[in-house]
Amino acid sequence: MDDTAPRRGSVATSHPAAPGPLQLFCFPYAGGSSRLYADWEAGLPPNVRVRAVEPPGRGRRFREAPHDRLEPLVADLLPELVAERNTPYALFGYSLGALVAFELARTMEQRHGCPPVHLCVGAFRAPHLRRTAVPDYNLPEPLFRERLRAFNGTPEAVLADDSLMELMIPILRADLAVADTYRFSADRPLSCPITAFAGSEDEEVDVSSVAQWRRHTSADFSLKVIEGDHFFLHEQQPEMLRRLSEILTGAPEARRG
Repeated sequence: MDDTAPRRGSVATSHPAAPGPLQLFCFPYAGGSSRLYADWEAGLPPNVRVRAVEPPGRGRRFREAPHDRLEPLVADLLPELVAERNTPYALFGYSLGALVAFELARTMEQRHGCPPVHLCVGAFRAPHLRRTAVPDYNLPEPLFRERLRAFNGTPEAVLADDSLMELMIPILRADLAVADTYRFSADRPLSCPITAFAGSEDEEVDVSSVAQWRRHTSADFSLKVIEGDHFFLHEQQPEMLRRLSEILTGAPEARRG
């Protein structure tokens, strides 16, 4: 595979990439798209450029089949990061996006020798912790819809709209399969700092499992507990952006930029 050839349309940015700014690649949760991060740049330091990642199957890539395993998804998104390997960059991943960002960070460090300046993850258990619940992705459709309702991330109006759900369910099943079938492969910790965000009332991912991201870095680790459930990303967006601004302003490469 040619890691140096970016896939067209997989990253959205409101500004052209430039050598000085810090590139912040943002990865969505299951079923999410780059639109999750459409207004983030306005709430971050002026030297930060938000690079909202678009996985296949949605947004500008809606005609492409979504990946249902992590390895091909990482291979799909990796060229965008490789293209920026000479530019300071950080990664932010939420829920499923945290797992994707983590494996991309490991690949960038191990294969290309250029880890991110910071890895930020939210609402996802540490990757070495095995999932013990029944996998969600292959539940019969009535149970699958009930599971989506329990996640509290899909509006009731969408759940009740069969035409919309017909479009969404294949993407959601594929995304959840990525997480449900993932098997952690032990390797040396990342050399970059990690900040992990957890929701204080998250019934899907408890704070203690998010805290265990600590073992995946040989640098600094910080746990930030934000008020809210599994989707505190939306409920507490101003607070999230404030915390991220502090983190990204503190990155040595960001200060030089």
